[in-house]
Amino acid sequence: MPRPTEAILTDATMRPAPLVRAEVAFLVAVPLLFMLVGLVLRYLAFAAVTPDASLAGFAEGLCHWDCAWYVHIADRGYDPFPVPDMITAGNWAFFPLSPLVVSGLQYLLPGTTIVIATIASLILSVLAAVSAWPLLEGNRRAYVLYSAFLLSGPFSIYFTTFYTEVLFILLTTLVFVALKRSSYIPAAVASALLSATRIVGVFAALSIITQAFLDYRRTGGRILGFVPWALRDAKLVFAIFLAPAGLFAYMGFLYWRVGDALAFSHVQRAWARVISDPVHVLWAGLANFPSSGFVPSVSQQLALAAIFGLVLTGILFWRRAWPAAIFCLCCLILPLFAGLASMLRFVVAQAPLMLLLMTFLARWRWLFVVALLAFLAGDYYGTIGWLTGYLTIV
Repeated sequence: MPRPTEAILTDATMRPAPLVRAEVAFLVAVPLLFMLVGLVLRYLAFAAVTPDASLAGFAEGLCHWDCAWYVHIADRGYDPFPVPDMITAGNWAFFPLSPLVVSGLQYLLPGTTIVIATIASLILSVLAAVSAWPLLEGNRRAYVLYSAFLLSGPFSIYFTTFYTEVLFILLTTLVFVALKRSSYIPAAVASALLSATRIVGVFAALSIITQAFLDYRRTGGRILGFVPWALRDAKLVFAIFLAPAGLFAYMGFLYWRVGDALAFSHVQRAWARVISDPVHVLWAGLANFPSSGFVPSVSQQLALAAIFGLVLTGILFWRRAWPAAIFCLCCLILPLFAGLASMLRFVVAQAPLMLLLMTFLARWRWLFVVALLAFLAGDYYGTIGWLTGYLTIV
């Protein structure tokens, strides 16, 4: 019979295991549940607006707008120059990592490109939810809302079909999880992949530098001594140079393919996008009133989405979450130079902003319940808007 001390030690070593298993089960089960709920809601919306809707045509039916461009890249690669059939735009504006992932999966999985891409997006969304747990610091209600937001929320279509938003939000989360631990090399690897996903991903390099500066200051270092200190840290220097590698690799490919390393920017002319002042862009959007009725115009809605994102970014600055705040500010300001198009999805694909929003909505139980129900309803009606061409969510 064990002595009392031995019994206590045995109990103490056995107790944490079930708790760890229960937490892992919770972290995995919640996004999987919302993945299934979201699929049902989106299919019901698809069936409501699509004659002769079928499960076979479900994934293809949700592939609208930029999705078709990504399918083309995954199947056939990037256009040469001149573009085949002399159409007005090449597909160089669309960054390569997401199509590369799907193209690679085509060798492993049966099915059409869009079906494989949809499965990949669902898996990546689940991973994005699970990977955000360290940033939520044990807030279970916020985690439930974030999982619902990604997989069965009003903008879940961005994260569950062939769009770059799901990969962008996952990699962004991994960057900040690594920076939370001051792990510069893992953060740089995720940043390099992020910069190959969307051009604004390159700004994660600024977050790495900012976090390194904060770590340096915590050791008592003086501001003017930061650069010499950083240059003596080989790992940090390597991380800073590695972070934008995805963008530079794509630029090198474009130079080889079409003779223009900045083709992803120059091709924007085909969509009539011109560089403008972000303040003017926001003001013009807010001043574009609807011709009738009280519902804000598309331009007003996009401008309000941008302002909402900037307000959340301001809260990050107020909370002194400097690396995340600087990254989100750059990711919102740069697209505004080219106009308001797609601003809604640029805002909702910012992991730090959405995690901050979920913590607000999870503060009170009643608000948590209302938000969760609103997310589920929004998934259904948001999908209908997506299928019927509601321009705000494009």
